[in-house]
Amino acid sequence: MIKFVFRWAFRLLLLALVLVIGLLLLKDNIARSLAEHRIRSETGFDAKIGTLQFSLFTPTVTIENLVLYNPLEFGGSTFLDAPHLHVEYRREGLPFGRLHLKFLRADLRELHIVENGGRTNIVDFLHSVSPRLPVNKEGEHKKADSFTGIDLLNLSVGKIRYTNLPRPKRNQEINVSLENLIVPNIRSEEDFTNILWRILFRSGISIYLDQKKLSQGHDRTKGTQIMPAPRP
Repeated sequence: MIKFVFRWAFRLLLLALVLVIGLLLLKDNIARSLAEHRIRSETGFDAKIGTLQFSLFTPTVTIENLVLYNPLEFGGSTFLDAPHLHVEYRREGLPFGRLHLKFLRADLRELHIVENGGRTNIVDFLHSVSPRLPVNKEGEHKKADSFTGIDLLNLSVGKIRYTNLPRPKRNQEINVSLENLIVPNIRSEEDFTNILWRILFRSGISIYLDQKKLSQGHDRTKGTQIMPAPRP
């Protein structure tokens, strides 16, 4: 009887080891599927990720061939095509729900902005990923601290398309050809959003904006520096 129990305990141990090794080998595929589901459930935008790699020993995440698709109200076309994203983050804030990036390299092949009925897909998306602010007893929003900044951003943008579904004559397509824009010390989501607006405006694309939120973003981005990366 004892030998029987030991034999099955050993088999269970071997099975557990096989499962653990299998999960380690498949962790990137599991994380990729979970990330696609999370993006879809949080934003309403379907997502497809080519590969997702993260290290168990170093705080890094690399995503290849990320594609976001617009909801039906914005035509269902491609919203964002990013061949490469690389993130290095700080671990110490994660247990407290705070995310701070040491480095973000983002290569965007195409950004497709769609306007329909006074709404734009990019504004809807940014609102959906903004932190939900809790409300205190006085009914005022508390300060959100889930995102605490990016030490260094390296941004490349290939093409920006603009589609106005009710007025197709306003459609535009511009090759931005922006390579390795270096932005240090991004302190908030408003800083990051404001950088994106600047790129859009410089490209000559005019879209619907919430002027109140935009002006708040300008106030909070004072001191943010943007400089071109040195070319090799």
